[in-house]
Amino acid sequence: MNLAHGTGDRHDLPLPLDLLLQGGAIALLTSFLALGLLWKAPRFTPLSLTEPRDRTWPRLLVLVPLVLIPLPYLVFVVLWVGVAFASILLGPVWRVLNPLRLVLRFSRNRPYRLGYWPAAVQLLAFAWVELVAPSLVLWFVVLYVIVNVVGGVLCGAKWFENADGFEVYSSLLGRLSPLGGNPFRKLLDTPTRGLTAVVVVCLGSTAFDSIGATAFWKGLGWPGTLGLLLAVAVVAGTFALVGKASLAHTLIPIVAGYIVAHYHSLLFKPMVTVSVAAVLIGHIVAVVAAHDRTLALTPQQRHLTDQVPLLLLMVGYTTGGLALLAAG
Repeated sequence: MNLAHGTGDRHDLPLPLDLLLQGGAIALLTSFLALGLLWKAPRFTPLSLTEPRDRTWPRLLVLVPLVLIPLPYLVFVVLWVGVAFASILLGPVWRVLNPLRLVLRFSRNRPYRLGYWPAAVQLLAFAWVELVAPSLVLWFVVLYVIVNVVGGVLCGAKWFENADGFEVYSSLLGRLSPLGGNPFRKLLDTPTRGLTAVVVVCLGSTAFDSIGATAFWKGLGWPGTLGLLLAVAVVAGTFALVGKASLAHTLIPIVAGYIVAHYHSLLFKPMVTVSVAAVLIGHIVAVVAAHDRTLALTPQQRHLTDQVPLLLLMVGYTTGGLALLAAG
């Protein structure tokens, strides 16, 4: 049973597929050329997210619906989709509501040095449960709670900020919120250790979610675990070819675009136009963020040439994402 699905009908595409793919590529290339001509110096400086006050009552209050909502719906829809949309609009909402943070009063505050890597592992485990073995959702929740409670007791708030998969997922998307400051500046302040792994897992798992629904994939008869790992590996390999870990934060808008495209039907009537717009807007925002960051990191004579590999990667992601929307 997979609840967080459904993006519309391929026959509802606003344009024929070939024109849609060409239009997506042209939109990115035009944005790149316009930025190269008009945007000659970096304009954004890092802006840290404003830390919400630690309050006990929201975390106690959220326990009520968490207990009453059926577990599959709670995990696959409320925590995965609902928290994502709320974070994009309002900021890192799970930072405020996460009931596991109640254990911080018992924390020993030991040093934490693992970056986002534990969160990437947790998100990959969640993707596997959602897409391959949804019947194991209870075991996932039990292990998720145990790991993060122990981590929170040992390492304190740093654990939840960096290692709790759902909180990291919410906080990264929350950097795109219009509330609390310029989203481009908030993206610049994103910690980098393990960030690429988190983004790769999110993009790869979303891609496999679409691929796994196609007749082509079903005809292969391959196990879902293999498909998920291959999708994540392909995304990781393509990004490794670009070799720009310093630009990993610029892929967060693409993650958000795919989330809106893939899951918006849970909130209102499915519309392929919304899906297409979300994918394109996510990529264009990513191009702007990458351009501004490249201007700050590279010599002037390499400002445009250093962006070409990442631009080609984004064009590939755009066309691939639109094709998957059509195929799904």
